Amino acid sequence: MGQRSPLVTLAATAVGLVALLVVNSTQTGTPTETAAATPTSAPTTAPPTTEAPPTTEPPTSEPTPTPTKQLTATYVGKTTEREATVAIAVKGEQAVAYVCDGRRLEAWLTGTVADGEIALRSRTGERLAATIDAQTATGSLSLDGRTLRFAIDLAGPPAGLYRSSGSGRTIGWIVLPDGSQVGVDNDGSPAPAPQLDPSTGFATGVPDPARSINGDETF
Repeated sequence: MGQRSPLVTLAATAVGLVALLVVNSTQTGTPTETAAATPTSAPTTAPPTTEAPPTTEPPTSEPTPTPTKQLTATYVGKTTEREATVAIAVKGEQAVAYVCDGRRLEAWLTGTVADGEIALRSRTGERLAATIDAQTATGSLSLDGRTLRFAIDLAGPPAGLYRSSGSGRTIGWIVLPDGSQVGVDNDGSPAPAPQLDPSTGFATGVPDPARSINGDETF
């Protein structure tokens, strides 16, 4: 077998190297190609959130109104022109009034109270209307065909309104804060009332005791 020439050997070596480079390049992709070939993960989809139902507060019950304390009071005093003396006793939604001149004229009136307004009437047609509060009563009344006006004050015992009835006679007394008294004794022939002792309820010559009028009486 003959010897190869150096040029032939060199050419064969070069061909082998080229073939090796070609094989290597086909097996090894570029980083870019490799990354592109890598499958991407599917995007994560958050599960739909369930909204909590709106909180419904239980209906609140309306507060029960506190009843207004009923007024219990007695007002006494003179009419504006001092023609007569007036006493008004109030208890809750009812009231009683007595007006007299201390000689012969008098009237007992009863009626109602609403929102600080009182409206009273006597059996013989006299009327009294007034506005009251915790300290005063202001209004007007009719007596013997005349209209009398008044502004009278709250009074505490023994001042107040008293009445005695029995033995065919009715007596009314108004006791003023200074201790003075005005009243009419009516047995069919009106006359000034006898002196009353408020602490005992008895008056001179009167067998039937007087009682304090509170405002809820009817006559």
